[in-house]
Formats: sequence, C-alpha cells, structure tokens
Amino acid sequence: MMLVLLLACASDPNAFPVVHFDHEACDGCGMLVGDPAHAAAVVTRDGETLAFDDPACLFRYVMDRGPAVAHMWFADGETWYTEAQVAFVADAVTPMGSGLRVVPKGTAGALSVGEASSRVMASAATGRPPPEAR
Repeated sequence: MMLVLLLACASDPNAFPVVHFDHEACDGCGMLVGDPAHAAAVVTRDGETLAFDDPACLFRYVMDRGPAVAHMWFADGETWYTEAQVAFVADAVTPMGSGLRVVPKGTAGALSVGEASSRVMASAATGRPPPEAR
C-alpha cells in the first residue's frame, strides 16, 4: 500500500514545470531564472525539473550533458508550451542573448525547436551571438 501512495505522489513528467522565479538558479548558466517570458525547463524521465533562464541555456545543457529528457517546456510569460507546441522568432533582448522569443507553433517565419537549437549551437561554436541578437 505504501508503494502505491509513493507512486501516486511522484511528480508527473507530463505536468507543467514548477519554476521558482527569482529564487532558482538556471541549471545551464547559474544565473537566477527571473523572466517568465524567456524561461524554459526540462522534465527528465525521472521526474526531475531542470530550470533555465533562456532557451539557449536549455539547448546547450541538453547537447552538452544529454539528460534523459521526457519533455522540454518553454514559456512566453503567460503560458508554458511543450516542444511540440512551440516555435521561436528573433527578439533581441533575452537573458542570455539568444534572441529567441517563444511563439506558438505555426507562426509565420518562426523557427522550429530543432532550427532554434541548431542556431544556438552554431553560435556557441563560433563564439558569436546569432545575427538577430547583435
């Protein structure tokens, strides 16, 4: 019976992430996650939530450390979107200078998660921010 109760209380990796803004450090860069308009999160298969202050930090963390990702979440300040629901457009002011602003998938001219991640990783390789963020 105790095992059933413990399993029932375990965190649901499909649930919206809980991020404690202005109190929780970014798992990527260590800065405080303070701007809900640019926050991102990974929920691992173990139910652990990793918080990020910018989508770029999430993309770098996933590429560099390879956590067992159940879901990626991205916020626009009002709503959390899963990786299947989200796209990105250029926005010059972001916490880590990625220039990525969350928009709903299907927004004209927006980048997919894969395209946004590729841009972040390419700029990390060159040491220069994406053109939109300069």
